[in-house]
Amino acid sequence: MSAEKTLEILEQFDFESRTLSVPELAAKLQQPQSSVYRHMRVLKEKGYIIEYSPGLYSLGYIFLKLAKIVKMDIDLPVVSQEAMRELTRSTGETSILLVPSNLQAVCLAAVPSGHPIKVSSEQGNIVPIYGGASSKALLAYMGDQVVEELYLSGTVKKHTDQTILDLGDMLHHLEEIRQKGYSFSDSEIDYGVISYGMPIFDSDNKLVASLSVAGPKERMEKKEMNEIVHTIKIAVKKIENQL
Repeated sequence: MSAEKTLEILEQFDFESRTLSVPELAAKLQQPQSSVYRHMRVLKEKGYIIEYSPGLYSLGYIFLKLAKIVKMDIDLPVVSQEAMRELTRSTGETSILLVPSNLQAVCLAAVPSGHPIKVSSEQGNIVPIYGGASSKALLAYMGDQVVEELYLSGTVKKHTDQTILDLGDMLHHLEEIRQKGYSFSDSEIDYGVISYGMPIFDSDNKLVASLSVAGPKERMEKKEMNEIVHTIKIAVKKIENQL
């Protein structure tokens, strides 16, 4: 079929073969050069292929537009669902997906364990962005100016004895999170809850969300920290690969 052959031509372009000539395409596809050239002419007219240099072709800019449309239609909770379920199965604890929103955070999704805990980060809840591993994994990558604006706004308040109320202390703490690549919280918003979190970035390296694991202190203290962090990292990569 003509359409199938046209798609086969487009599929030959990848990161290693960003530019190709008609003879190269014909050899890859085991098709006559005359046939490949006919399909290339149509693709070029429609903007799917551009002549990068005389005799060499590359994918056209129309793919940037199509990629943008796909990204706009990505449903983050749906994309994250499988990775979150696996994270909860692996750790035995609740996994939480948070997004930033106007100096606060919103819980987009949560996958409870077989023994769920009562935490502020339940699906649909608006939670403070200055406390808890999920929130701090976001705040650490939002810039010092945002952090300063948050603390000057007067919205930071004490939830427990572990809530970080001083701006200087928070800035230092967030720098440590960036160096380690993950956040940790022990009873900062919810008493008796320990959590670990990591940021999620899209293909443009833009912060989009955070993923965390939370559980009761008595149970979390018995688990190996490095294993939990590694498991979260795997889940984050699975999600980022789809963004």
